Amino acid sequence: GLANTVNAFANVDHQHLILFDEVAKAAIPIIDTFNSQSLANTVNAFAKMDHQHPILFDEVAKASIPIIGTFNSQNLANTVNAFANMDHQHPILFDEVAKAAIPIIGTFNSQELATTVNAFAKMDHQHLILFDEVAKAAIPIIDTFNSQSLANTVNAFAKMDHQHPILFDEVAKAAIPIIDTFNSQGLANTVNAFAEMDHHHPVLFDEVAKATIPIIGTFNSQELATTVNAFAKMDDQHLILFDE
Repeated sequence: GLANTVNAFANVDHQHLILFDEVAKAAIPIIDTFNSQSLANTVNAFAKMDHQHPILFDEVAKASIPIIGTFNSQNLANTVNAFANMDHQHPILFDEVAKAAIPIIGTFNSQELATTVNAFAKMDHQHLILFDEVAKAAIPIIDTFNSQSLANTVNAFAKMDHQHPILFDEVAKAAIPIIDTFNSQGLANTVNAFAEMDHHHPVLFDEVAKATIPIIGTFNSQELATTVNAFAKMDDQHLILFDE
């Protein structure tokens, strides 16, 4: 159907403005016939292609709320992620997603957990219970998180000023052995999150410095500033990094 069409175009990164507008026009009058996956796939496709359509997003939210209990972990994560990426505020939808996510949080994989808290943080949508439940679900499976998910998770907690020392220690423990897989943004965001939460972890900071130096040329100005600022905040002297 309509959802599958835009999803297929988004999956191959094929831009087609007229098609997406026509799909939105056709979808809105029949949005109540969309199931959870079709609703999630539709907004996810529009967000992937950075195609703004506020009316469609509002209609998807309106249709999603009454059936939010039928959304699985992937659909919940993809929905809030799409709204966050398009900077489309819908506090009621986010509250309903949190309410639906909490009882099934154990079914979320690492990427879905990271994506969910990242979306809430991007929209500056506070939900203490959700964040605590995400931390509780993440810790036992932290070794399944990749570099981006680890960085996004601590970054989200820091953005929302949500203290969780055990989670941060576990993220550090998981990050250190795979630190060479972190890109410039991941490295900068990770140390920034630890610094913002005043969470000391000298071994992690040393490993980040070690991983940063060989790829320092890939850091943009903001990432460089964020990184040195985080080291300075934590009073972590790393002369070679600062020289670089």
